[in-house]
Amino acid sequence: MILTFSPGLPWQRNVRATHARRILLIASLLSLLLLQVSQVAAGSGDALLRAIADGQPTRVAILLDQGVSPEATTANGDYAGKTALMWAAERGETRSLRLLLDYGAAVDRTNPKGGTALMYAAVSGQTEAIRTLIEAGADPNHRVRHGWTPLMLATSKGHIDSVLTLAELGADPTTRDVYGSTLLMRAAELGDSAMARALLSLGLRPDEENHSGVTALSIAEQRDDQELLRLLRGHVDRG
Repeated sequence: MILTFSPGLPWQRNVRATHARRILLIASLLSLLLLQVSQVAAGSGDALLRAIADGQPTRVAILLDQGVSPEATTANGDYAGKTALMWAAERGETRSLRLLLDYGAAVDRTNPKGGTALMYAAVSGQTEAIRTLIEAGADPNHRVRHGWTPLMLATSKGHIDSVLTLAELGADPTTRDVYGSTLLMRAAELGDSAMARALLSLGLRPDEENHSGVTALSIAEQRDDQELLRLLRGHVDRG
């Protein structure tokens, strides 16, 4: 006698159900494993950011050597999207900065607002970090919203050494924002005579106009800043 079985017999349905349960179990285990791996990676990234914040380049080196990504990024809060390289640049942690670059951190990666590590170095006046980043290929003329550049940020914060270093390394001192305003106008608005003197040495003119016809000289006149007026008028006379 030959026995035949149809596809719908109970023993076959049980086999299919067993396979389905095994597949679901395997999928669940894989999901759990991936979640654990991502949590470990996130924790390692946080450890890297803490080491940079605490000024521990040796710890940074150990973590990178263990495989922690040099692209670790702050995940949440006001600093979401800020990379390890940006943190190191802002704090002037040049040893950590070089380590991150050596391990492959993208020198011009941007945050959600378009800012780069060089911009963080510029706004905080970290001249050595500025030099390190530009030598590694950072764009000294990167622009974000309203046309702001590293030079504009350094000027607005009064970091003369950083301004001169940026200009030395290729940043354009004649850059203007979307309103046509120059670096010298920014210094005049702030009443920063020392910065104005540095900018004049880079070839900026006090009588250049923005899109509204305003000049650095007219800003100083409106402020009635006598020290700045003497400086700017003297430069116009010599010109």
